[in-house]
Amino acid sequence: MSTLLSKITLISFSSDHQTEAWKRRLYYLTNHVVFQTKLDTCLSFIQSHKDEKLFLIISKSHAFHILPYLDTLEQIHCIFIFSSEKDQSEYLFLQYTKIIGFYTDSDSLYASIADQLSFIHRLSHVWTFFDHNEYSTKDLSKFPSDFLWIQLLHDVILQLSRNEYAKQQLLHAYRLSAFINEFKRKYQSDDALDWYLNNFFLRKLIDTALQGQNTKELYTIRYFLGDLIQCLDTRHQQYVQSNTDVLVVYHRMNLAKSDFDKFINNQGQLISMKKFLICSYSRPFISRQFSRLDDSIPVLFRIQCNIQETKDYATFAEIRLSKENQILFHFNTTFHLEKIFQEDNVWIIEMDVVKHGRELIEKYLYDTRALFENLSIPVIFGRLICDQCQWDQAQAYFENLLNDFDQEDSSSIQHCLGQVHRWKGDWIQARKFYDQVLNRQPNSSYESACVLSDIGEVLHLQGKYEQAYEYHQNALAIRKKIHPSLDHPHIATCLENLGLVRYQQLKYNEALNYLRQALAIRQKYFHSFHIDIATNVRNIGYVLIDQGKYDEALIYHHEAKSIYEKYYPFDHIYLALTYNSMGNILYLKKKHHDALELVQRAILIQKKFYPHGHIDIATSLSNIGNITYGQGNYDLALELYQQVLFMQEKYQLADHLDNVCILNNIGYIFSRGKRLYEEALDHHRRALTMLEMYYPTYSGHLAINLNYIGDNLNKQRKFPDALVYYRQALDMQKTYYSSDNVNIAHTLSNIGNILSNQKNNGEALDYHRRAMKIYETYHSSEHISYATSLNDVGKILYRLGKCDEAFQHHEKALQIQKKYYDSDNAHMALSLNYMGNIRSSEGKYNEAIDFYKKALHIYETNSSFRYSDIATILSNIGTSLNHQEKYDQAFEYEQRALDIRQQHYPLGYMNIADSFHYMGNIRNSQGRYDEAVDYYRKQLDIYDKYYPSHHSNIANILSFIGSSLSRQGKYDESFDSYKRALSIYEEHYPNNHNQIARYLQWIGFICFIKLNYEQAIEYYEKSLQIREVNFSSDHSAILDTLSYLSEVQRARNEYKLALVYELKCFFIREKSLPFNHQDLGKSLFNIGACYEYLKQYRIALEYYQRASTIYAQCTTITYQDRQKLDSIIQRLSSDEVYNVAYD
Repeated sequence: MSTLLSKITLISFSSDHQTEAWKRRLYYLTNHVVFQTKLDTCLSFIQSHKDEKLFLIISKSHAFHILPYLDTLEQIHCIFIFSSEKDQSEYLFLQYTKIIGFYTDSDSLYASIADQLSFIHRLSHVWTFFDHNEYSTKDLSKFPSDFLWIQLLHDVILQLSRNEYAKQQLLHAYRLSAFINEFKRKYQSDDALDWYLNNFFLRKLIDTALQGQNTKELYTIRYFLGDLIQCLDTRHQQYVQSNTDVLVVYHRMNLAKSDFDKFINNQGQLISMKKFLICSYSRPFISRQFSRLDDSIPVLFRIQCNIQETKDYATFAEIRLSKENQILFHFNTTFHLEKIFQEDNVWIIEMDVVKHGRELIEKYLYDTRALFENLSIPVIFGRLICDQCQWDQAQAYFENLLNDFDQEDSSSIQHCLGQVHRWKGDWIQARKFYDQVLNRQPNSSYESACVLSDIGEVLHLQGKYEQAYEYHQNALAIRKKIHPSLDHPHIATCLENLGLVRYQQLKYNEALNYLRQALAIRQKYFHSFHIDIATNVRNIGYVLIDQGKYDEALIYHHEAKSIYEKYYPFDHIYLALTYNSMGNILYLKKKHHDALELVQRAILIQKKFYPHGHIDIATSLSNIGNITYGQGNYDLALELYQQVLFMQEKYQLADHLDNVCILNNIGYIFSRGKRLYEEALDHHRRALTMLEMYYPTYSGHLAINLNYIGDNLNKQRKFPDALVYYRQALDMQKTYYSSDNVNIAHTLSNIGNILSNQKNNGEALDYHRRAMKIYETYHSSEHISYATSLNDVGKILYRLGKCDEAFQHHEKALQIQKKYYDSDNAHMALSLNYMGNIRSSEGKYNEAIDFYKKALHIYETNSSFRYSDIATILSNIGTSLNHQEKYDQAFEYEQRALDIRQQHYPLGYMNIADSFHYMGNIRNSQGRYDEAVDYYRKQLDIYDKYYPSHHSNIANILSFIGSSLSRQGKYDESFDSYKRALSIYEEHYPNNHNQIARYLQWIGFICFIKLNYEQAIEYYEKSLQIREVNFSSDHSAILDTLSYLSEVQRARNEYKLALVYELKCFFIREKSLPFNHQDLGKSLFNIGACYEYLKQYRIALEYYQRASTIYAQCTTITYQDRQKLDSIIQRLSSDEVYNVAYD
């Protein structure tokens, strides 16, 4: 027996107590509710009800255990998961096609169940409407209307075979039914109408199959149904010959309030009843008892038929039923819904029988055959089922046709079976059917071009883009010969397919050129309204997304959506594709909540039409992975991507380009979100290997992959290695794209960031400005990519000490972001962080902290999973507080940052080392040197594990340890730390002269403190030699070293040598500083002191007096320093000292 004859049962499974209120609300939805409390009995019940539609409500805790099993059972129609709390782990279940949603409150659960019941109810509606005024002048090919389905079914049934084989099919299908033995013995074709009227089972079977549009069932009963239609037609001819008046008949019905509203809204439109409609001559009495449901409305249909005007278009006959003469209308009778009004407190729905249904079918057949020549009505009917996304039914229908029809139509049927398998995702089977058809077609024929085009589409789906392109080119060449005017939709199909291949190859300009040519042809042919126009427009939107033109792409998607919604008043897979793509746009615009809603709508539609594990569901899961990544929920994003990779590898070829993409997504999460760089690198390299092996000419994709690897190495601070990958990517892009391509700009920015990290800020600035120029040309100076570039340039200007200019860049970037995004997001927080860094470097710590706290609020409010970014902001606040000498508050912020990093990232994570460093700095500022050294050594432990022993960062932290140890008076340990740092640089970074000279000077200072003056001089002289060779003569570092050398010589009482160094300092300063600069005053004072120690008092006095003149003009000189100098001058000016000096 048909499952459409069975009931829907709602199962509520919970091991907890199910309240009476809960039960009452479920009973309100449907009378068939079963409450289960034990898992084993619940599963037994499900297994024993294979012929029913089951709705299942379960808790999330039970879902983990039984979903993999339940999702494959045909009787399970929908699963609703009830959870006590909302969390994003629900997205991990989205691969299961039966799950409708997760619910934390009963109201949303009930609404969702009601919506699904309504969807099933719609499938079994007794009627279907059609807007004749809107669609009668438009191309109806590919129009998936239920109205057209019921109209065309009449023609199909009459063309299907009603031979002995058809009869035996019927007898076998219903062999267990009570009526079948009698039917087998007594049935005659001429008695079909009597059998229908007098056999309840047959009548219910046919009406239910019609209402549910169950093509498989209708095909099985075609033997009887064809007889029934012919008997009705015979009776019709007899009736119209003896009756010429206007016929008025009545039919009463109970309508739900929602259904009644649909009739109200569709007044003036056409309507067909998806059943054989029985009407009475006399108006029946309607009492209130006629209504059985609280919200139902009793209505009376009053149907008028002009017999002579409609006799050739409408089939109806007089029948005898229940001792009364009545009228039976054929299921394809078309009515015009005239008006609805109340009369004697009864709602009257007035309808006229019209001929428009036949006219529309003729137009539908004409429009379809204009695109697809020589198709028979049964094949066209099967294509209509495909257009309705009923692929299982279409497959069964075409398989039956293939067995029943003659050889003449077999090619068309096999071609359609290939298309069905293509939509179901069974590309290998689709290709088999296409090849069978192609082998029988002459070269360069119309049919061969269609098959070539479809093979190209399958190859495209399989990721074999070069082969697909070749097939599409061959199809186009044939079609150009058939349609030399080049304005036929088949030409457009080829152009569109070629454009989609170019899109996959990242050749966007070529792709858009093809797609826009295709669109122009279709708009002219279809007069701007057709399903293919919507798909064409959506495909243009795809390309615009990848070009970063999100607003323009969204306009195209809305245009496509508006056409789809007119074509498909209910859900359709094309709408799912559009929602998915629109969700992707909103994700890229950082509107994560809105994006998630759209992708979830897409998944719900896909689950209605696709089988378990369909590749399009994997695409939706991948989009949700993108969104959750954007929200900072890296763990969930990673799980979703891994789930998608499993589905893709199982579903399609292991070398598919989509697998490359998802491998890179997983790697990106490992790198950016989890800081697991080796795992990330492994995924990126797997993706690169696949590209090099299977897509060696796809330089655009190869360059993207190289950029991913470069990003990973950059995060690990392996800058030279990263730069190699970036430059390799840039070389590929230069040969693959035009010089103004936006992908080149991305790589230029990456190279600029690396160069800046390597302190090559001038060169870095050049790369970023080249990128900015491309962004401005390609997009505009108000585009979000331009804002990112402004931030990149701002960072470099900050490192160059151009703080005002840097701040302006970040401020402008923030203004663009505020215009571009509707709400606060992580990109704005990043700009605020940069602005805080600048204010902190300027010593404006309160302003800096204000910026940091604004950024922190955005992260915590909108991206609470972005743990790394939150920790960075907390650390920056701590650093500013440290500068303000608010050490306890500073340490508290750094501790919060460390706690986040240790909780969410591996112990070797580099930013944990950063936390230890900043905490060491705070303890150093507090004079708690033991603790500072402990933190620095923890940082060093991570560096030792992560970096090679000669890495520059190891040397740098050794210098911090050396500094803190020296302040503790642990000079030997301090000396060893500095010496190790110096050895690293001298051996591995010999060209970093500045750092080597700095380490030499610090070691010299330790030797000086230890009173090892000779060794101190040795290190100071080495430092000075390096600086004099590599720096300009007035460089401040040279002055520092000269001062240190003077100091050590004075300590040795070598004042003549000290004087030499002091004079060199003075001459350098005299050339580069204003005449009244305090440093000149200090040099003059030091020279005077040397002469005084050498007992050359007159000369000493002259230098002291010159220093005094400068001190008098400097506000930065302390009162004590002035007093000291005045006292020396007074002492040297006394007669006794002066005379000694004179002598």
